[in-house]
Amino acid sequence: MPSNSIAVDIVRLWAPDNLRKAAPGIALCAAIAAVAFVANSNRWMQIGRVMIPPLIVTLAIGMCLQPLSNRHILKPGLDFAGRTLLRVGVALYGAQLTLGQLVDGGALPVVIAIAAVGGTVVFGAMTARLFGLTRDFGFLTGCATGVCGAAAAMATSAVLPRHEHSDRDLAFAVMGVNFISTITMVVYPTLHAALGYSPFEMGVFLGGAIHDVAQVAGAGETLGAEILAVAIITKLLRVACLLPAVTAIAWWVARGGEKAGDARPAPPVFLFGFLLLALANSVGMVSPPIRSVLAQFSSFLIITAIAALGIKTSLLALARIGLAPVMLLVTETVFIGLLVVCLIYGLRTIGM
Repeated sequence: MPSNSIAVDIVRLWAPDNLRKAAPGIALCAAIAAVAFVANSNRWMQIGRVMIPPLIVTLAIGMCLQPLSNRHILKPGLDFAGRTLLRVGVALYGAQLTLGQLVDGGALPVVIAIAAVGGTVVFGAMTARLFGLTRDFGFLTGCATGVCGAAAAMATSAVLPRHEHSDRDLAFAVMGVNFISTITMVVYPTLHAALGYSPFEMGVFLGGAIHDVAQVAGAGETLGAEILAVAIITKLLRVACLLPAVTAIAWWVARGGEKAGDARPAPPVFLFGFLLLALANSVGMVSPPIRSVLAQFSSFLIITAIAALGIKTSLLALARIGLAPVMLLVTETVFIGLLVVCLIYGLRTIGM
């Protein structure tokens, strides 16, 4: 996970040299997002009674342009759009919420978040052995699946012992989690009716079972603002578990006599921004017109990040990876999904 804060990233972006490097990639992602917005506004993507959401349009266009991801001129902007712009978009979404809404859901989102993170990290470490993989690889993929996708993979890699395949394992985790999370982003919203969940429960399911923040936001967008809000809240609770989870992994590695990595992950700054804006909205500092503008801007930034995600998702590269790591990621994805589903049904019966 990058050690720089969002503010530092944005300030550095405006340095002439950095702006020149990042502008082409950011412009490409923003153009794709703009096309999706225009198509959505003019209902060009409506097929009968079905409306294809702009994020799906954005993702499809981005994946069609995947060969461009290796262009040196685009890479800095793609990285900035997929990382910093995403976090800014999620942080700005806090202006649509109040602190009351963050606690109105009761204990369910909190229980789901803690169980999803802790359970999946432990499950990954234990199950990796069954696939002939190392415990540390299980920690890497388990934390990426349980906490927050690529960011958690990078944070976990920083505290695991270095070895000759460290970079390869991290690259696989980042790419594999992004790919699988993108599939769940498309598939999980279609399960709403079959699961029989209320909008609140569906938001908890999306936020509790999908790996990365971008895909949670994308899945929530397809089902409406109410579900999106709960999904993001639940997901941010999982993100808040990043530091405890990575610290626990580092402790477990050191407990076995191994030397953990020297780097340490930075706190999830965008989570604090989200909470700060929710506080400002709670005390009436955000007027309805400003709230509307921030909502549109937040949605646009999230979809711009989805464009970067699509461009960087390589189906061919994923197909060349060994079967065992892929099966481990799939198994972890199934585990966290079933765990969240069972917990929601179980906690419903006791009135939580």
